Amino acid sequence: MNKLIPFLFLFFSTYLLTGQIDENSLISLPAATTTELDNITSPKLGSIAFDTSKDRVVEYTSSGWQEMLTTSNIYVGAFIISSAGSQTISGVPFSPTSITFSAHANVESFNVNSDNGVGNNNTGLNNSYGTMTGFARNDAGTIVQQVIYVGGHGNSINDISRYASNSNCIGIRYGNQNGDNLGVVSASLTSFNTNGFNINISKTGTAATENLVVLFTAYK
Repeated sequence: MNKLIPFLFLFFSTYLLTGQIDENSLISLPAATTTELDNITSPKLGSIAFDTSKDRVVEYTSSGWQEMLTTSNIYVGAFIISSAGSQTISGVPFSPTSITFSAHANVESFNVNSDNGVGNNNTGLNNSYGTMTGFARNDAGTIVQQVIYVGGHGNSINDISRYASNSNCIGIRYGNQNGDNLGVVSASLTSFNTNGFNINISKTGTAATENLVVLFTAYK
């Protein structure tokens, strides 16, 4: 038995050494530059490759070659809409290809802990509430976007307020207790930039002076 122990030790040591991973045992993906990948005619959906220009693994999707998502390809942030017109949102650590948005009526600043600020049973815009979700994405150079919203009013709920638009990615329709339109804050995404995006904001009715906090998630 004592003579067998050194033999077994030598056997398992040799097995472990030969079983260790090295450069010859790795599986390599096809590698090409971004231009070379873009020039491939009709690649199959789901194909993967290593993009040497981006130093990333990419997958072929219905939107073309896209980097496979990792935490470094997703960024969450927030901004405040305060006036109508064009607004640039920067600070995103990449050029996004799609963005999702969410916002809530009458949440106007990054830090708030209060009621409507105008009194109980008020029938105005400041007593409206509701939630919106929207998105914008780059489809081979075409911006596709959509937003939906539904809300009510703190005075009473005789009717609801609802809003949807396929030409905007942000939209809040402030309604009174009867669901009547008190004003709309909406925005369309006009461009994806190298470190963010641009939106064009519209305000109507008594919402003209309303601020709106918007949360977003950007995808590379």
